[in-house]
Parts: sequence; C-alpha cells; structure tokens
Amino acid sequence: MNNLGLKNYSKETKKILIFVLLLNLIVLAIKIFAGISTGSLSILGDAAHSASDSLNNIVGIVVLKYASEPPDKEHPYGHGKFETLAAFAIVVFLAIACVEILQSSIGRLLHPVELPLYKIEIVWLLVVTLFANLFIWLYERKKGKELNSDLLVADSSHTASDVLITLSVLASQFFIAQKMYWIDPLVAILIAFFIARAGYEIILSTAPILVDKVWLDEKQVSGSVMSINGVVDCYDIYSRRSPHLAYIECTIKVVPKDLYSAHEIADKVEEKLKDTYGDCKVTVHLEP
Repeated sequence: MNNLGLKNYSKETKKILIFVLLLNLIVLAIKIFAGISTGSLSILGDAAHSASDSLNNIVGIVVLKYASEPPDKEHPYGHGKFETLAAFAIVVFLAIACVEILQSSIGRLLHPVELPLYKIEIVWLLVVTLFANLFIWLYERKKGKELNSDLLVADSSHTASDVLITLSVLASQFFIAQKMYWIDPLVAILIAFFIARAGYEIILSTAPILVDKVWLDEKQVSGSVMSINGVVDCYDIYSRRSPHLAYIECTIKVVPKDLYSAHEIADKVEEKLKDTYGDCKVTVHLEP
C-alpha cells in the first residue's frame, strides 16, 4: 500500500472509530445507570466491558496518526505495526476488567447481598444496548475486513463478546426476580470468562505479526518461482506480513546468456509472486 493509500485508509478508519466511539459511550452510560440502579455486579461488569470498548476506540484513534506515517530512517518498513500493537494493547484493558469482575464476584458469593428487583424500564434499556452492540459488531467487522484492518477486526471481536454478555445479563433477571441473588455474581464470573476469551483471540491474531512469524510456506513460494523459465533453483526464502503490506525475499539461480536476461527473469519472478500473493514487496537476489 503506497503512502497515499495508507493515508486514505487511516482517514477512513478514524471516521469509523469515532462513530463507533460515540455509540459505545451511549451504551456505556445506559449500562452504568442500570448497574447503579440495581446494584447488579453482572450489569456493572457489562459496563466495565463497554468502558474498555470506549478506551480501545480512543487508543485506536490516537495510534492511527502514527500508523499512517510513511517509512523513515528509524522505521524503514513503515509504521503499520503501531496499529497491530494497539490491537494487542486491547488485551491489557480486557485483563484488568476480567480481574476486577472476578474479585468482586467472589466477594459477593462469599458475602451475599439482596438486590433491588429489576424494573421493566431497566430491562428495556438493556435490550436497547443489546441491539446497539449487535449493530456495532456487524458494522465494525464488515469495515475491518474491507479495509484489512487488524485494529477494527480486533475491536469488533471485543464488541461481539458484549452481545453475549448482555444476553446473559438479561437471562439472569428471571432468577434475581425470584430472589436467587447468587445468580448475579455467577453471571458476572461468566462475563469474566467471555472477556478472557476475547483477549486470547486477539493475542492469536496479533502476536504472529508482532514477532514476524513466517507468512508463506517456502515450498509454495519455491513452486511459484520455479515455474518461471530460466530459474533452476530458489532458496533462502523469507516472508512476513504487516497490517497493510507483506514482504517476500528469495534468492534464485538462473542460467541466462547475459546480465540483461538474468534481470528480465528476476522481474518475471517478482511479477509472478505479486500475482500469486497479492499486494506485497518482493526482493529477488540473483545468482548465476
């Protein structure tokens, strides 16, 4: 992706994050009100999860300024990994929320308290947040895939767990209305596990990029290269992927009649790899 494309990507992603942030703040305000009104740990845990959603959006908006910067002397491969790092940082917010919810829930189980019965108004408010989270999740995931954004996809996964959490909170109301107050901390513990799972999924998607895990199978790359006439061997194959650009490097042995012919073969190898694996930067080393 060239600098202009990266700038446009950053601008579009920032607009999406600002829109999602506004929706998340509305959802957060509703859940805080509902949690305080009922004294329910499960609702307050849900609110904590929504609070981390908003913080994630803010972090994303800030980090995009740096992720869209062109390559420089200190970062010759660009700044795209700042975005992946931001997606990874979401895990920190999730971990804090998870620990806080577990601590409060265990305390509530050991020292039970009576909760105010839910009012129908609170129920409807939670239903509104449920539909809002459904919209945010589907919208952000769709845009993330369209823009190939690790940040948006990771954030949408976080919001997907919000949907499940709110459903569990709504389901717990029946039992709490029957004065089965121990259900509330149990649901809160369940919420903590949802949060932990979301964090684990983000780690799985971001860690390979941050540690430069091999992107392509060497045999597949070699097979593509060896299909070019004039190439007799392909080795020292390296590949890695960043959010908006992939890199392939290889050494080829050729049997051309002259240097000009050898470079023509190298150009064909580069074109072949780009056609096969999409937008990527290819470096081909020649050996006679």
